[in-house]
Amino acid sequence: MLNADQSIDGYYRRKKGDYLSILGKELTEKLLRTKTVKFYDKGDIISQGDKSANYILVIHSGVVKILTYLMDGREFVVDTPAPGSVFGEIDVLRRTKPSFEAHALTACEIWALDAKILREAIASDPEVSANVLYYVVERIKDLEDRLVCLASVSISSRLANALLRLYSAESQCGRMAATINISQHELASMLPASREKVNRCLREWERSRIVDLSPGAITITNPRALYEYAIC
Repeated sequence: MLNADQSIDGYYRRKKGDYLSILGKELTEKLLRTKTVKFYDKGDIISQGDKSANYILVIHSGVVKILTYLMDGREFVVDTPAPGSVFGEIDVLRRTKPSFEAHALTACEIWALDAKILREAIASDPEVSANVLYYVVERIKDLEDRLVCLASVSISSRLANALLRLYSAESQCGRMAATINISQHELASMLPASREKVNRCLREWERSRIVDLSPGAITITNPRALYEYAIC
């Protein structure tokens, strides 16, 4: 989580290759001065594909799900960025409307930064333009790798990866277990898989004391055992 008085640039410079770190201090601070703070409850729509993207969005707290819809109408969750992550940064460069929607997976505080500043910098500064291009290429490669992984591994591996990403985002240092507030329907959309198959796998893990299940929540009691199922 970012502190309210903390420079975003300072935070990201500790993570080489992250989006705001490649923009440099001057441009990052210029973006920061346009910051608008927005709050969302679990399930709220943060951005939609039918609206033009005019903001780069930074997650100050909470977890977001980036999703699209399959041909049969089911949700497919592409990513679940956690606190400190940036999203919508590629959509602001499109000449067409975004392909994905962003929903609040938990209660969130989002910082919206004016994308006009970035567009102007790309148009006037070749170094910024090149850095953003390299970043976009890497993001596309990461997405391709994840989709290939999702298509080639078992449901148990996909489910373990999804739970561990959420566990990493929500767990607190020193805790032996982390409770993730998510429904099995939402989990199924992250794989993608049927709810029945997700439930069957979770019940097996519950019997093995890897997780505890309760309505709308999953507690990971043995993350080490869960890592043995994860691949991607």
